[in-house]
Amino acid sequence: MRLLKYLLSIILFLSLYSCEEDKLDIEKFGTLSGVILDGDNYQPLQGVQIATNPASSSTITNSEGKFEFKKVAEGEVVVSARKNDFLSSTVSVAVYDGEVTNLTFFLLKDEKDVGWVTIYSPVPGNGAVGQNTNITLQWEVDQQYNSKELVYTVHYYKSNSTTQKVAGENLYDKEVVVSDLEYNTTYYWYVVAKHEGSRVANSPTWTFKTEADN
Repeated sequence: MRLLKYLLSIILFLSLYSCEEDKLDIEKFGTLSGVILDGDNYQPLQGVQIATNPASSSTITNSEGKFEFKKVAEGEVVVSARKNDFLSSTVSVAVYDGEVTNLTFFLLKDEKDVGWVTIYSPVPGNGAVGQNTNITLQWEVDQQYNSKELVYTVHYYKSNSTTQKVAGENLYDKEVVVSDLEYNTTYYWYVVAKHEGSRVANSPTWTFKTEADN
């Protein structure tokens, strides 16, 4: 009986240890840093608001246009930069455990007074698999001045291809149908927002993979 209790205690200890190991494997972090420059004269921009999604925190660039997040969960992170009188910018980057990911933003002056524009929440979700070869791409938009009407152009391309296709342009609705995609293929896509013919924002580049041909 005593031997049985001893063996059960060992099994319980090993199970808890294994769970703790799994937990530790999940909690991996890297550092994300960068610099924001004026797209016209390449001078550093101070006071740019930087935010991440998934959210870690937000920060403001210093006098040298620099920012840093010291503890960002490993994986894909969308970084957004906003500053009054400039067009917003968004980029998707990969963060790795124990490594520093550096990036540079170039912000352009908001000549049409559109304010910041953020394109987010893709459907299908970024990295989705098993998608139909006839698919509806959707997205959401947040903007500083809702009175500024935007139209959208959607670009997509296959993995390992440099040829981009236009799924739709001058769209008022935040969705577009793409048909006759190839089976078991990874696709990338992104959205461009325009106001009165001028580009005012790009979405991050998202990805999905189509289903296998049964």
